[in-house]
This record gives sequence, structure tokens and C-alpha cells, in this order.
Amino acid sequence: MDKLDCIHTFISVVESGNFSNASRNLGITRDQVSKRIFYLESLFSTSLFIRNTRKMDLTRSGEKFYQRCKVIVKELDLAVNDFIYDQKYPEGILKISAPHVFIQTCFSDIISNFLIQYPHIEIDLLFSENSVDINEHKFDIILKFEEEITDVNTFTLNRYKRNFYATPAFLKKYGKPKSIEDLRKHNIYLYSRSDLQNKIINSAPQLICNNIEILLELCRKNKGILFIPDFLAKKYEDDGVIINCSQDIFSLELHFYATTPYGSKIPKKVQLFLDSLTQHFQT
Repeated sequence: MDKLDCIHTFISVVESGNFSNASRNLGITRDQVSKRIFYLESLFSTSLFIRNTRKMDLTRSGEKFYQRCKVIVKELDLAVNDFIYDQKYPEGILKISAPHVFIQTCFSDIISNFLIQYPHIEIDLLFSENSVDINEHKFDIILKFEEEITDVNTFTLNRYKRNFYATPAFLKKYGKPKSIEDLRKHNIYLYSRSDLQNKIINSAPQLICNNIEILLELCRKNKGILFIPDFLAKKYEDDGVIINCSQDIFSLELHFYATTPYGSKIPKKVQLFLDSLTQHFQT
């Protein structure tokens, strides 16, 4: 039997004077009222009421219990009101971990727009190349780029591909690679150290750097080929600065997703940020 239901019933009996009035006030039968009071008395091995034909008087133990129950119900009501307020007017700190690559994307616009829309939410944002434990560091959201999704409680936001890119001048001079072996003959520049684990690379890169501008500067000088995600390359590819030189050979998919520690019961502020990400990346 639910203790809170029994406590509410006990308070109603005290304040309405008897079982019959309490049953009408609560919308339950008199027998249910009696069973709930009996449950509490059995639980504490004591009588809560002095029963007579005219009214229900509290015992000394019953009086103490009534005063305690009033505090419990009041605190519960306050907690419920706080929860409802938080759902309607979310506030507090939202702790997020994101890949360092986001520094060079539109992520600042996403954060800025979100904070304008929800001014009472504070964002604690960490950019990192290293995988972090969501529970150990108490993050609300961790954003990841992975070839395979192994986490639980995930929300897929988009899919990208990693390709090899070179300048038109480089390809004119050396020819467009026609195989993986052709690609490996050139100096390779990586954006992420995690790409070293990729079997397609299978050769020592000349440079690993998480700054796209530095990589592009070397690429413009026709020193080698970039291996980077397509969303980083898009602007420069659209401007004709670099060309995808591996699209006919292979393409590696990357899953971009968010993970949280909350299961199906996600706090409002977390859900709002996930919704903002989804709206941005899937429209």
C-alpha cells in the first residue's frame, strides 16, 4: 500500500472529523479509508485515533504523527511546485562536453541562440579531444563523433564522412589518386590523432593538427593531402580551394550524436538543448 496515499488519507480524517467525510473528500470508499488507517497503525504498532460513536479523537501518538505528516505534505507540495516551475522555466547549470572540432564550426551560434532563448540556464562547456566519462565528470550532455555508436541513451544528430582532400594544383601535378595505395604515396595531414587507428591510413602522417587553418595552409602549398571530416572541408570545397580526391575510392561515415546519463527521464534544460541541436543539424 502506498504510504503517501495513507498519509493523505490520515490527514483528511483528522481535518474532516471522521472516515465518512474523508471518503467523500478523497473520492474513495469508506472501506478504503479504514484500510489505509489500519495500514498505518499496523505499520507503527500503535493506535492513531480514539474511536467513539461521535467523533475521531487523536491519540497522543496520533497527534505527533499528524504534525509530522503536515510537514511532509507541505515539503512534498513545495518540491512538486519547484519541479513544475523548473519544467516551465528551466534554470541552473547545463554541463556539456564537445569535441574540439566544434570550435571551428557554428557551435558558438548554437550556444548564443540557446542562451538568448533561455537566459536562466548557465552553460559549462568543455572542449576536449579525449573521451570523458559522463558519470565521473557529471556531464549532462556529451557530444561525440564516432564511426560506431557504442554508448547508451544516445540521440543521433547527423552523419558525416571523412575524405581525403587536396588542392586543384596538387592533383594537376600528381594526378588524382585512383586507389588507397595512391593516396598513401603522398604526405598525409590528419585533423585528429584518433584517425591514426584507421586502417585506411595505415601510414605515418606527416602532421596531426586540430586547427583546420594550419592544415589548409600546408595543403595550399601543395605539400600533401588532408584527411578531414566533410563538414570541416565544405566551405573550402565550395570555394574551390580543395577537392575531394577519394570520393570514387572510399568514404568513411561518422556518426554525430549526443549521449546523456538520464535514460528516459531527461531534465527539461537538457531536453531543450538536445532539441536545439536537433533543430539545427537536421533542418
